[in-house]
Amino acid sequence: MSDRHGPGRNALQEDPPEGNAGTRSKVVSLRPDQQSPPPERLDPRLEEMRRILAESQPLDSLYSDDEVIADEGKFRKRFGPGFRWNRRDRIGLIALKNRYDLTDPEIQLFQHTGNLHRSVFGVRLTASPWIALWGGAQIAVFGFLFLALLLAAWPILVRAPAKAIKPVLALLGLFTFCCGLYWMYVKPWFLRLRKERERSDDDR
Repeated sequence: MSDRHGPGRNALQEDPPEGNAGTRSKVVSLRPDQQSPPPERLDPRLEEMRRILAESQPLDSLYSDDEVIADEGKFRKRFGPGFRWNRRDRIGLIALKNRYDLTDPEIQLFQHTGNLHRSVFGVRLTASPWIALWGGAQIAVFGFLFLALLLAAWPILVRAPAKAIKPVLALLGLFTFCCGLYWMYVKPWFLRLRKERERSDDDR
């Protein structure tokens, strides 16, 4: 009895069921992160936008550096009507702008405060520490007057603000004058000093 049923049992144990084989072929991996991801396909519109941004030149105004060098009218429209410069000076100014990484408002500040010197050797900054010191001394004097007037007018400002029109106007005038001194004499020197430090750091 045991011999007759033994081979049958062994055969059944050796041959795997067909259902198990089909199930094994349909097993899905539980670690999808180990599979290689399919190659990404970029949107053609994104590629076009990237190309346009790469070819575009950041401008401070409507006209590029090459355009303002070639056209005096565009040069004045970009930097201001006070810039009636010839081609040689326009080239020198753009070279100065790129050398110090200046913006258009910074160039206009140097021009309005008389700190742009033109020569056959190019355009250079002339902001002086002595002029900045002289302007700072004036700011200190008028700032002291501003504080003295403020302390003298403070009781009137507290008790009767409607009667303190003249002291308020005087305070505003002194404050505006101090701001003008800083903008005219001190700020150009600080700006030049900062740009020269940034340039020296970039050269290292």
